[in-house]
Amino acid sequence: MCKKIIICLLAITTFTTLYAQQGEDPFPKFQIAASGGYAFRLGKKPASSDYYKDISRGSVLDGGLYYYFSRQSGMGIRYSEFSSFGSGNLITGQFARSDIKIRFIGPVYQSRLISRSEKFHFLTGLSLGYMSYRDNAVFDQGSAAIKGGTFGTMVELGSDLRIVRGLFAGLKFSLYGGSLSSITRQGQTVQLDDKQRESLSRIEGTVGLRYYPF
Repeated sequence: MCKKIIICLLAITTFTTLYAQQGEDPFPKFQIAASGGYAFRLGKKPASSDYYKDISRGSVLDGGLYYYFSRQSGMGIRYSEFSSFGSGNLITGQFARSDIKIRFIGPVYQSRLISRSEKFHFLTGLSLGYMSYRDNAVFDQGSAAIKGGTFGTMVELGSDLRIVRGLFAGLKFSLYGGSLSSITRQGQTVQLDDKQRESLSRIEGTVGLRYYPF
């Protein structure tokens, strides 16, 4: 399912990039963006445990800087942080409390369609970057910092509405993909087999502001 969504959004990105090349009229080039919202992790978790449900959903904040070298296309950098908290019994019966952060940073390619009135911007984006995972966990036997990192992907679809000159309000939906093949716990590296891999994939919806200083 995750792969199908990524393929679909990649197709939309390609279409908007190739769509009806417009003349090089003056257009907003530099963008500063900040957003916040809610996200759901997509990895399989035991359905019977509230602990796993709690750590699979949480808040997300992101920010980015972008430069548009044409009316339709631009490049930039994105930082995103997902946070979740949960406590309860694991499937082993052991009690656990987790404070989880999943961070993503990477370059972004964006394609953009600007309406004739220039009040609406329709955006698609693609990024390949680094995802980090940290869980400050507490167990029956004590506490542990569980960490990991991996290659990650991001695709997004969004729309911006102009509020005043140079300032837009935006809504976007993003899909992140990645999984951990190993983790570090108290300085010890643990390799995870295919069934144990920790999925960092998530889908999220965010709202925010986009500012074009020039």
